[in-house]
Amino acid sequence: MAEVQATRRWAGRALFVGLSFTFLFAQMLPLNMVPDRIAAPDILVAFTLAWVIRRPDLTPVSLIALVHFSADILLDRPPGLWAALIVISTEILRNRAADLRALAFPFEWLLVTGTLVGLYVGYRVILTILLLQQAPLMLTLTQLTITILVYPVVVFLSYFAFGISRPAMGEVDDLGRRL
Repeated sequence: MAEVQATRRWAGRALFVGLSFTFLFAQMLPLNMVPDRIAAPDILVAFTLAWVIRRPDLTPVSLIALVHFSADILLDRPPGLWAALIVISTEILRNRAADLRALAFPFEWLLVTGTLVGLYVGYRVILTILLLQQAPLMLTLTQLTITILVYPVVVFLSYFAFGISRPAMGEVDDLGRRL
């Protein structure tokens, strides 16, 4: 039984990495040669937050850090800054994941909205302090808004396409720890 749970966990982690790099690859494709007026949602962040809340055992900190550090490098962002903010945010959400089981989805969405706003504000503040170049504020705000609006779709697809749901109240991993 423990081997089956371990296999499922490793398969879920491999699925997380595969989907993350698929989203990253799609984001890097040059589909339009004209600069966009409206930013696309950050699906990778919404996907990561959804999986951390729903199945924290499939998204260890090291995996999240590796995926988002790779995204920083590939998307030409300051290396490690966005990844560090994502890791901090996901750990805060991971600590609240057990409390979120009993709450309805709108409260989860509200918590994720607050987390995303904190992420984007923190990122812009740090870039301002370091005097680094930033995207225009309206572009950042549209990306934030669209990411917030797309979060329920990400959760829906994660549940129906990949079976990622909240752990049951008494569910434990193979070491006997509560999920």
